[in-house]
Amino acid sequence: MRRGIALLSFLLLGSGAALAADIPLPEHPRPQFERQDWVNLNGPWSFRFDAEGAGEAEDWGGAALSDFPLTIQVPFPWGAPLSGVEDEADVGWYARTVKVPAAWDGRRVFLCVGASDWRTSAWLDGHPLGTHQGGYTPFDLELTDHVRPGEDQTLVIRVDDSPHPFKLEGKQGYGPARGLWQTVYLESRPAAFLDSFELRPDIGGESLEVRVHLAEPASAGTSVALVVGTGARASVHEGGVVPHGEQTTRFTVPVESPRLWSLEAPYLYEAAVVLRTPEGEDRVRTYFGMREISTARLPGLGHPYVALIG
Repeated sequence: MRRGIALLSFLLLGSGAALAADIPLPEHPRPQFERQDWVNLNGPWSFRFDAEGAGEAEDWGGAALSDFPLTIQVPFPWGAPLSGVEDEADVGWYARTVKVPAAWDGRRVFLCVGASDWRTSAWLDGHPLGTHQGGYTPFDLELTDHVRPGEDQTLVIRVDDSPHPFKLEGKQGYGPARGLWQTVYLESRPAAFLDSFELRPDIGGESLEVRVHLAEPASAGTSVALVVGTGARASVHEGGVVPHGEQTTRFTVPVESPRLWSLEAPYLYEAAVVLRTPEGEDRVRTYFGMREISTARLPGLGHPYVALIG
C-alpha cells in the first residue's frame, strides 16, 4: 500500500509543466488567496546588470534572450548564494520565455510578483506592462492585451534597487534583498474578478463575517458566495447580489458548533470565495480558523496582554 501511495504522489507532483523538484518554491505563494489557473515562473532566468543605467534608453525591454548573458535563479536576490549571481550593480534585468496556456484564451492574464526590491518594470515582447514601486508587498501587472496563448513569448523585467532617501529598508541587518525575491507567476482571471476579501470569525455568535472587495464596480447581476469545505461536505452560503456600481459588500454565514482553533489543535476550515457575474465566475480558494484576538488582564499584573482565544 505504501508503494502505491508513493507512486500516486510522484504522479501528482509530475503532472504539471515541470516536476516540483525543478522549480524553487513550487507551491502557490498565497494559500489564503489561490486561483486554480496559475503558472509558476520560478527557476532559471537570463540576466544582465545595468551599472550605467543604459537599458531603458537602449530598449532592453525588447531585447532577445541572447542579450542577457548571465543566469539567475528566481526568486533569490542577486548577491544571494542561491541566486548564482554576485552583487555587481544596483540595476538588474531579467528575461525568459513564457507560454500562456492555450486554455486561457479569452481570459485576463496577469504577471504576479510576491515581492521585488525596489522599482520593478516589465515588458512582454517589447510591450510595456507597467511599473511597481516598493520592495515588500505583492503586486501584479496585466498582460492581456499582448498575450498570444499557446505561443512562446519573451518576458523582460527590470529591477532598480538604487539608493533613495525615501526607501523603506529592513532593520534586521540581513543585508540587501535586491531584485525578485518572492515567487513570480502567471495567473488567469475572468473579466470581472475579486480583488481581496476578509473573513472575520465571531466565536460567540457562531458565525463568520465575509467582506468582499471587487477589482471593478459590479455590473448588473453580480453576486457573491462562500463555500465552506470541499467535496460532498461542502456547504454554499449565498451572500446575495452586489448592488450595481458597488465594489464592496459584506454578509454573514453561520458556523454552527464551531471547531475552535487553538495552539494545541490549530484547526482550519477550507473555503472558497466565489464571485459570479453574467460573464463568468471567479473562485478563490482560502481557509480560516475560528479564533479571536483580544486583550486581557492577568491576575497581579497592571497592564493588558494580547490574548489569543481559541
